[in-house]
Amino acid sequence: MTAKKAFFLLFSLIVLWALVMVVAIATRPILPVDETRYLAVAWEMWRDGNFLVPYLNGEAYSQKPPLMFWLMDLGWWAFGVNEWWPRMVAPLFGLAAPFLTRNLARRLWPDSPAIGNFAPLLLFGGLFWTLFATLTMFDTILVFFALLGLGGVLRAWQGDRWGIALMGLGIGFGVLTKGPAVLLHILPAALLAPLWGGKSGNGDMSLKEWYLGVLKGFGLGAAIGLAWAVPAAIGGGAA
Repeated sequence: MTAKKAFFLLFSLIVLWALVMVVAIATRPILPVDETRYLAVAWEMWRDGNFLVPYLNGEAYSQKPPLMFWLMDLGWWAFGVNEWWPRMVAPLFGLAAPFLTRNLARRLWPDSPAIGNFAPLLLFGGLFWTLFATLTMFDTILVFFALLGLGGVLRAWQGDRWGIALMGLGIGFGVLTKGPAVLLHILPAALLAPLWGGKSGNGDMSLKEWYLGVLKGFGLGAAIGLAWAVPAAIGGGAA
C-alpha cells in the first residue's frame, strides 16, 4: 500500500468521525443518567474551584477518578463554559484510539503495513465502538490509555527503552480515568510477554530483567495514580 493510500484511509477515518460527532451533537441531548451526572460533577468542580476531590450534589463523588472532569474543566478554562466541549472530551480519545490501534498493528505485523492501515477503520466500523465513541463516558478514554500501555509493553519487548515508560503512563492515566480496571488490560500482556512475544528485541534479556522492567512500569503507573489518590483521600475524608 502506498503512502498516498494510507493517508487517504486515515483521512477518511477523521472525516467519518467528524460526521458522526456532528450528527450526534445536533440530534440528541445530553443523556441521563450517566452523561448528565458526569457533567454535573465537572460543573461542581468548576464552580467551587475544588479540583482535588470530585463532588456531586455537595457530597464527595468517589465512584470515578477525576481525569475526565479535569479535562472538561480545562476546556471550560480555555473556551469558556459551554455544552459542546464536555461532549467532545471522550470522543476525542475515541478518535485517537484507532491511531494507537494502527501503531500497535504495525508493530505486530511489520511485514504487512496494510493491516495497520485498515485496523483503525475496522475498529471504527464496529457498531459498539461507533456508538460509544459519541458518548460522554469513561470507556473510550480507558481504551486509549490501555492501548498506550499495551503499545509500551510491545515496544519494551522489542527492545525500545522507552516502552516501559509508556506502559507506566498507560497504567497511571488509566487509573486516573477509571481506576484499577486498566490493569486487567495491560498487566496480563506484560506478564505473559515471554510466552506470546517470541524472541525479544534484546536477545540476551533475561526473564529477571524483563520482570524488573515490568515492575518499574507498574511502579510508575502506581505513582501517577497515588499522586492524586493520597491527597484526595486526605482531603475527601472517609468517602
